[in-house]
Amino acid sequence: MQKTQLDKWIHGSHKSSYEPPKVFVISCSDLSQYLLAVEYKHRLEPLKINDEPIHFDSLDQVKEELSRLGVERAYLRLHNAYDECGAGDGPLYHDLELSLTTH
Repeated sequence: MQKTQLDKWIHGSHKSSYEPPKVFVISCSDLSQYLLAVEYKHRLEPLKINDEPIHFDSLDQVKEELSRLGVERAYLRLHNAYDECGAGDGPLYHDLELSLTTH
């Protein structure tokens, strides 16, 4: 999903039944960067600019961008490194709600 599409989705006019999009910050155990994704039709769509996924070097950068976009709630999705290697019967990932409030 293009960043401009998400911006229009969040800031457009809405019906009373509107629910904001569910936004995820994707991280794997071996990645040094974070990726933003939006749940759309039960799938995660990476947030892009000019068809290139947006990467961030820190969670602080992610939170700043989410604040600029007007996102009120986001989830950090941590993938299970052992599952990526084909071992283990546990969950594929864990979602943790991020605190987006600034101090």
